[in-house]
Amino acid sequence: MAERSLTKPEIASQKRTLKLPPAIGDWTTYRPPKILVKKVKTGLYGFDRLSKSELHQVLLIHYRFIQEFFKRLKIDLRLGIEFFTAQVEQVTYLNFLRTLSGSVVQGKLSLPDFHEGIQVFFDLNLANSVINHALGSRDLEPMNRGLTEAENNVFSTTLTEYLPRYASAFEGVIPTPAFSLIGSPDVTIDSSINTSSTFVIFSAEASLNDNPPGKIIFGYLASTLKNLLARYREKTEAKSLNFLKLPASALSKILVPASAILGKTNLLTSELHRLEVGDVVSLDTTINSAVTLMIGSFLKLLAQPGISNKKKALRLAGFKEEEIQLPPPLETVEKEEPVEEEKLPEEKLPPEALPEEFPEEEIKEEITEEEFPEEELSEEEAFPEEEISEEEEEFPEEEFHEEEEFPKEGG
Repeated sequence: MAERSLTKPEIASQKRTLKLPPAIGDWTTYRPPKILVKKVKTGLYGFDRLSKSELHQVLLIHYRFIQEFFKRLKIDLRLGIEFFTAQVEQVTYLNFLRTLSGSVVQGKLSLPDFHEGIQVFFDLNLANSVINHALGSRDLEPMNRGLTEAENNVFSTTLTEYLPRYASAFEGVIPTPAFSLIGSPDVTIDSSINTSSTFVIFSAEASLNDNPPGKIIFGYLASTLKNLLARYREKTEAKSLNFLKLPASALSKILVPASAILGKTNLLTSELHRLEVGDVVSLDTTINSAVTLMIGSFLKLLAQPGISNKKKALRLAGFKEEEIQLPPPLETVEKEEPVEEEKLPEEKLPPEALPEEFPEEEIKEEITEEEFPEEELSEEEAFPEEEISEEEEEFPEEEFHEEEEFPKEGG
């Protein structure tokens, strides 16, 4: 009877592939090699394996980055790029190393908050095309050797310029990583990673300037990628919704809560126990300061309190957080109350109040007399002085003569 093997069976890979339409990749001329993969259930081996939904999320994040990366290479370096496939695969680190074949350029992305780095692999021909076009040259022949020191500097500098787009693909939950070149054309095994650890790889296959297709690979330890996805989910869940994508009919039916904040203060627990009905609590705002109006939890406005249709209301006074002095809300209430008193009949009013009802008209008459003294003077000055002097001198002399004559004849 043969002894049962005590070794752990090898973990089969788990893969998700995104096939592009012929408009992006021409499937009439490209025939990728067929790889037989055994399907296994997620989480069957080890607790650090990613679920299917997490693998799908990783695929979408990296697909957005690689698509933008190829677009910028085409514009900046004038490279002709044909994008074929993008896929995410979950295997052990040992199985991943066995799949690497051919000459590659190996690098590493370092994140400040993570001990383990992110491994990056470029096929040597892809890296050679990037270097040549970054220097303003073109591809002459395939490269079969390792990169020189000058070529390493050109490739590192060119790739570093596009790493901010890698960070933005994760919605900014990670800072822009630092790129360091490890070597070429052979693969260097990372001794800090256990060969049986779960390793997640994203690979994109493309052709540059009608050269043979090559791969760009990003490799992660499963624990590192889980932490990145946890931060990514927290950021996307807290992200505000874009209401512009909704139709007008749906927007008109959404209820948005609004609340007015008169002010804030802090009370001690001993003061809370001493509170009674009728006590006054001072706030951090004055009577002339604007009231804060919160629309939902994202929009803050400034408003003035008052009354409208016998209900408490607010009048918008500003849209920015600045000091605005407003009249006290009591003045607006006192101006609206006398409207009901004017409807009372005049007979019920006391007689003493009648002369005081229209003090403004008397004041206006006095003001009008004093307002235009210059105009009356200007009319008098318009007459010539000679005529006025003649009239004043002629008439009084005749009257005095007549008065003197009559009494003499009577005597």
